[in-house]
Amino acid sequence: MKIAIIGGKGQMGKMFAEAFKKKGCEVILTGRRGNNIDAAKKADIIIVSVPIRETVKVIEEIASHIKEDALLTDFTSIKVKPMDAMKTAKCGILGGHPLFDSTVGFKSQNFILCPLKENNNSKWYRLFLKSLGLNIIELSAEEHDKNMAVIQGLTHISNISLGYALKKLGYNLDMGEKLSSPVYLLRLYTAGRILAQDEKLYSDIEMENPYSKETAKAYLEAVKEIESAVEKGSKSEFERIFTESRQYFGDKCKKARDLTGRVLNFMAKNK
Repeated sequence: MKIAIIGGKGQMGKMFAEAFKKKGCEVILTGRRGNNIDAAKKADIIIVSVPIRETVKVIEEIASHIKEDALLTDFTSIKVKPMDAMKTAKCGILGGHPLFDSTVGFKSQNFILCPLKENNNSKWYRLFLKSLGLNIIELSAEEHDKNMAVIQGLTHISNISLGYALKKLGYNLDMGEKLSSPVYLLRLYTAGRILAQDEKLYSDIEMENPYSKETAKAYLEAVKEIESAVEKGSKSEFERIFTESRQYFGDKCKKARDLTGRVLNFMAKNK
């Protein structure tokens, strides 16, 4: 089996390249100056692993050169736009999205597949992913992007907003660490983990997902309601929002408290 990873010299590409090699596959990696068309012509499975803003352009570049019995897939955090571009290819088509980064390994991590055109190589690829211990979830491209607008988009907006608000306040983060409650520290470090990464990636995740505007609007409206309650000093309004949110979460509240309790205990022991 010959695998081409277009843009495969990044961390995710290298991680999967090693996994393919361990299965006895021949792996072709292309970087910014690589010959994408030549790699696509030779491979049985072609994986596009380039920045989101470049994904459609690269797919359009290689689609007509891929063998009919090959498989075209990707590692992109959005699916509607890339998979629309993939439709021009005559080969198998299977959208892919690893929901993890290269620092955590494969075992028990989620990997989303969006099937469009199956063939023997798509079946082989599924079995390969399962052999890595990945949890495979199948969705349509539209279902994927709607969910990611919340799971990624809304989460990122929340964390980046926290960081930006602290910056606008001119708050002393070192002092905050010294005085912090466990929950504040967990929230601070979660935001910091996001902010430690590539701003272009996070910009692409927000701007290229067709459903991001809806989630951003919902977040802003929720914050405005809370701001209004605080501005008016309305405890009843604040408590209504809090109670409605708790009722919406239901049993997830207890689960969240128990799980984060373990995380907080771990953090306390490993300062």
